[in-house]
Formats: sequence, C-alpha cells, structure tokens
Amino acid sequence: MELSMQEFQELSKFIYKLCGLDIKEEKHYLVKQRLSHLALSFGSGSFQGLIDKIRTGSDTRLRDQIIEAITTNETFFFRDVHPFDTFRDLILPRLGEIIRQRKASPHQRKGAKVNIWSAASSTGQEPYTLAMLIHEYVTANGHRGITLQDFGILATDISTGVLSKAIAGKYTDMEISRGLSPERRDRHFRKDGNMWAVSEALESMVDFRRVNLTEPFTMLGGFDVIFCRNILIYFDDDTKRRIFLQFHQALPDTGYLMLGACENMNMLSDKFESSRHKDTILYLPKKTPVVAFAQK
Repeated sequence: MELSMQEFQELSKFIYKLCGLDIKEEKHYLVKQRLSHLALSFGSGSFQGLIDKIRTGSDTRLRDQIIEAITTNETFFFRDVHPFDTFRDLILPRLGEIIRQRKASPHQRKGAKVNIWSAASSTGQEPYTLAMLIHEYVTANGHRGITLQDFGILATDISTGVLSKAIAGKYTDMEISRGLSPERRDRHFRKDGNMWAVSEALESMVDFRRVNLTEPFTMLGGFDVIFCRNILIYFDDDTKRRIFLQFHQALPDTGYLMLGACENMNMLSDKFESSRHKDTILYLPKKTPVVAFAQK
C-alpha cells in the first residue's frame, strides 16, 4: 500500500491538529508503517480512503486509534537512571523539608502535600519509578514526620490505551527486567499469574488522567515538580513555547522542571534558568520579581 506525498501531508496536518506532533517529511515511512492497518480497516485498503473517513469526522474511535498508532510509547523503569538519581538525592530531601515547613506553619493554606506531575507517562513506568523512590524515602525518614500521604503523583498521557495499561499496573517479565533490580521488583511488585502487579502502596500514590499537552492544562493546578521527558522533541517551537509558559504558571519559585536528555529551552522560554546536578539538567522557575512601592 503506497502513501503519496500529498496523502502524507494531509495526514500529518491532521495529526498535528489532533495531538500537536510535528511530523517532518523524513518521517514519511513512519506514518506509512503505523497507519497502514487503519487504512485497511477504515479506508477500504487505501490511505486516501482513510483520509476521506477522517474528513467525515463520523467515527470518534478513529481519532483515538490514530493517536495510539502514531505516538511513541518507548519507556522503562528508571529510564536514563541519572534523572531519578537526582530526584532521590537532591529533589526528595528538599521536598521533605518543604513538607516539614508546611506542617510547622499554622498559616499554611496549601497543606503539607507536595505534588509531582509525570507528563507523557505512557504505560506507567515513570510515575511508578517516582513512587518507588518516594516510598523508599518515606521508609527511611518516617521518623521525621513524613508519610506517603504527603506526596501526590499525577500521571498523564494523551493515549487512552497506554493509560489503561498504566492503571492496571501489570507488566511482563521483560518489562519488569528493563531498569528494575530484582530487589526493587520483589519489594514493590507481586507475581500475578505470568505478570508482575504493582503493589497497592504504589498504586494508591498515582492518579492517572488523559491530558493533551497541546491544549490548555492550567486547570490541573500547581505542582512542585514536573517531569516532561522525551515528548517535547515531537512538537514544533510554538507548541513548546505554550507548554513552557503553562509549566511556569504551574510551578512555584521553589519548583523543578525536568526534560529529556535531547530537550532544552534554547530560544523558547526566558522564564526558567538551568541548573546542573551531575549529569542532570534541571529547570528552575525564575523568581517572581518583588515590586517595591514608593511610600508617600
């Protein structure tokens, strides 16, 4: 089944409108490969038939299946290692101090809980990795008045398919072995038939929701830490600028934003400053300027 350049351009425009992915011409093969089965099932065996079906807008399932097919969902536990080392060694102790300060303050309206957002969380390995590290931190620091209930993790993705798998929290032997030590596997998962199921303690820490990052998301509220790794590389610069602006609005002056190794803010946002911790680049919201008023 051939995909003409005109058909590719029409499909790429629809994909951009649907989920913000900016697919260049060199990815022609990718669109052909990932949408060919939909052209067979929805387009009577041709990409033009698929395009005609899209234009009618009569089948909402088709939109979801295009998102499922075209988005990249490569992920595994403790992916790249060093971002999670930084979370464990630098960020978690600071979050613990924030929690203690909030609990000690009688005027704290926000409450003690710190909120962490795993954007583009795919099948759940990233948010469950964060939950494991938090669980281990609380186990070691519970005597200091910190509990699991002091942490909240929101995990989001545009794909309902990967979210369903993440919510189920069940992984194959191969998925478990990618990045997860046997010790952590046995501590945080239980065998369920031929799958590994995440523990109830970790499951209770993570809230999963469908979110399209190309649409406004400020209604999600504020976060102390945002992980948005290995997804922005697929967006164009205007979309990235809008996302960075909303990230800045969602983070306090003490917050942290972590991007993927191939992602940065060069020429896209002046609202963050970068800070290196070993192999990890963190983005910190620039301090809100204090406006001085002249006394009369």
